[in-house]
Amino acid sequence: MVSVDTEVVNDLKSKVNIADLISQYVALSRTGKNYIGLCPFHGEKTPSFNVNAEKGFYHCFGCGRSGDAIEFLKEYNQVGFIDAVKELANFAGVTLDISNDREEKTNPNAPLYEINNQAARLYNILLMSTELGERARDYLSERGITDDVIKRFNIGLAPEENDFIFKNLSNKFDEEVMANSGLFHFSNNRVFDAFTNRIMFPITNEYGQTIGFSGRKWQENDDSKAKYINTSATTIFDKSYELWNLDKAKPTISKRREVYLMEGFMDVIAAHKAGINNVVASMGTALTEKHVRRLKQIAKKFVLVYDGDSAGQNAIYKALNLVGESDVHIVKVPEGLDPDEYSKTYGLTGLSALMETGRIQPIEFLIDFLRPENLANLQVQLDFIEQIAPMIAKLQSITAQDAYIRKLVEILPDFEYNQVEQAVNLRRENMNITDHSVSDYGASNLVENFADERDYSNLDSAIPIDFEEIFYENNIQPQVADRRNEPAQVFQPTIQVPKLSRSERAEEMLLHRMIYHSSVLKKFSQDENFRFVHKRYQDIFEKILLEAMVYEQIDESHLASELSEEQRSLFYQIISLDLPETASSQEINDLVSIFSNEMEQIKFEELQQQLATAEKAGNKERMLELTLQIINQKKKL
Repeated sequence: MVSVDTEVVNDLKSKVNIADLISQYVALSRTGKNYIGLCPFHGEKTPSFNVNAEKGFYHCFGCGRSGDAIEFLKEYNQVGFIDAVKELANFAGVTLDISNDREEKTNPNAPLYEINNQAARLYNILLMSTELGERARDYLSERGITDDVIKRFNIGLAPEENDFIFKNLSNKFDEEVMANSGLFHFSNNRVFDAFTNRIMFPITNEYGQTIGFSGRKWQENDDSKAKYINTSATTIFDKSYELWNLDKAKPTISKRREVYLMEGFMDVIAAHKAGINNVVASMGTALTEKHVRRLKQIAKKFVLVYDGDSAGQNAIYKALNLVGESDVHIVKVPEGLDPDEYSKTYGLTGLSALMETGRIQPIEFLIDFLRPENLANLQVQLDFIEQIAPMIAKLQSITAQDAYIRKLVEILPDFEYNQVEQAVNLRRENMNITDHSVSDYGASNLVENFADERDYSNLDSAIPIDFEEIFYENNIQPQVADRRNEPAQVFQPTIQVPKLSRSERAEEMLLHRMIYHSSVLKKFSQDENFRFVHKRYQDIFEKILLEAMVYEQIDESHLASELSEEQRSLFYQIISLDLPETASSQEINDLVSIFSNEMEQIKFEELQQQLATAEKAGNKERMLELTLQIINQKKKL
């Protein structure tokens, strides 16, 4: 195993100007302290790729890719960590002593990989070279599996003998390896093969090593109940973690940052034949958090392509709860077909077109999936609106919001467009409140806790800054150079930044201040009631606190390495802010004041929503109570 010391890597990165490195691959223009250019990881016409040479990182405001010099080389050249380190050393003109300790550290699971690899080879030989195998190949051919497909996926055949693998491998491996391999059953002092009379699909890990099998029955006279049986859990095989075809799909997934999720082997094979290679399957088992976490390390977008029957639609709903609704599309296979059946009915071109252009947004799927049966009941309609309105409000496109509001109106017999629209408008766009609800944690607490009398005397002094939108734009967006002494018509490009609400902008600025001003972080860490409005910023805040407590300082590179990919992208976006070096107590209080206003507004809108529900239900006592609360709340705005 090739290894390199962490201190050596950090020293190497310190010797390289990241802007000089990246400029070998991307045309960069200097703007203020940073450099910008067109992102090499996604197509764009307006630059959103930002390189900070001083802090040694890059961040794309468009696709979210970010990291240090080594991460850039890994992503751009699609190489591993060691190869990226070697390339960086070559760029810096540094000779590294990279050791190979493969002989010193033998993988304890190597025998398990080997026995499964050999079993896969035997199964494949039996399929391709025997009379029984010929009959099995005829069966596979009828299902559209050619010899090329058999070769690519190393498909095999387990014979009807109950000790075929045992007889061929027992003299090559010790008893412990055989017992832990998942290939055998033990009963009455006898050993039996775990798979007999089955088409064998080897299951490989992301490095191509065989870790288990799934066997499919194929003969009509086979009266076994299970259509597929999988290797039982072993040291190297966990079906709640492994994904079929990941080793072959990973390069395409990493390049496109997109993955198709399917249910079974035949679906993946159909997609491969249709020319789509970034496809994996959960092997007929339910999608798990382990699957999702694993895929999110290499993919940003998920496309769910499950069977068109009710079980498949339920699987999509459960998958959405795990994956989340952002950066997810759904392909609804029509007519209750699965993808493999669809390809046989409409051809591989039809399947390819369905997977590429037949995608819908989660909300469109959810409107149909969650649609109640008894829509004649007024309360059922109200509950349905309560479910869907927040989803519509999150959509960035006003046109899309309008379309889905109209779709709801078509479904609901007792509601007009303006009534559904009002329910949607009461939900703030892009809002993700922390686990502490507004009703549990009053917005007024923020004002009380961080009013002007709060002691920030030990902060660096600076001219007080009024937080307005122009301040954010002037400090986040790289500045257009002072043109007074430049020829006419000469302009510096500006970088494109994501559109954020006023509260989100304030939260990012406050986090930036916490990272680079320990006194700010200390003040907020001492208040147990403090919370950011948006959960993603609260999560970053907690990571920063942990880093400061453990290491007594914030090291951007180390902290970034401790974050999830999504958090890391947000972290780099935050430290990309080009703010003044000093931070005043007035500025901090202004930022916190925005949180207060935001939460007061949220509470006001929640009360309005509750009032509308009470009116629909005819609860006059509750209406009066809520009206008084709304009046008092409005005074605070």
